Amino acid sequence: MLFHLAEPAALLGIVLAFIIGLYARDTAQVLAARLVRDPTPLRSGRLKAGLGRRASPFSWVAVLIAGVGWAEPIAMNDVWRRRRFHVSAALLAGPLAYLLLALAALGGFRALADSAIIAEGGRGVEVSAASGFALNMLLWMAITFGSLFILSLVPVPPTDGGRILFLLGPQSPGWRNANYRLTESNIGVVILLVIVLLPVLFPGFPSVIGQLIGPLLRGLGPLVGIDLG
Repeated sequence: MLFHLAEPAALLGIVLAFIIGLYARDTAQVLAARLVRDPTPLRSGRLKAGLGRRASPFSWVAVLIAGVGWAEPIAMNDVWRRRRFHVSAALLAGPLAYLLLALAALGGFRALADSAIIAEGGRGVEVSAASGFALNMLLWMAITFGSLFILSLVPVPPTDGGRILFLLGPQSPGWRNANYRLTESNIGVVILLVIVLLPVLFPGFPSVIGQLIGPLLRGLGPLVGIDLG
């Protein structure tokens, strides 16, 4: 995000998308957990929590530097093995919320672009400065929502994808030990920071998010009538 200080529209889009994404993801998971009869997330007070409880300091550092981070895990009733599919379904509601937000941002981009062209009197003309700012902001919101979706599915705790992997995986001692080290020793957080920060700090380093965000948005674009090819 620091690399966009000279681009106010991009900066605002990233900040808004991350904050909106945190609240939407938490709300989706709490409501999904209620649907599968797990009141634990709602009782935890997560819906009323501030930003400090929704994302860790490490995640905020990632957002500050790279423009994307991850949400803190929400406590769920995953003690009993027979509930692993219920918990996994509730966890998937988080990434799905990011995906729907990315689609909504692209839809807003399409609607604003159409209205701006009509207001300017026809196709092929340059839109006003205000419309251009809003369009750029919406595009960066879509990019950020899409990046949150991709990062949330990385199979490393504390992401939702990581939690699902270890919920559905075997319960062997080695598997449980790996989960413990990734979670309690913050190795998972270190891996996420490497994935997010190294491509920004060292441009030659391969970016997982950078390689996937383009195909993701190009796939979502036709759903709202946008060709991002």
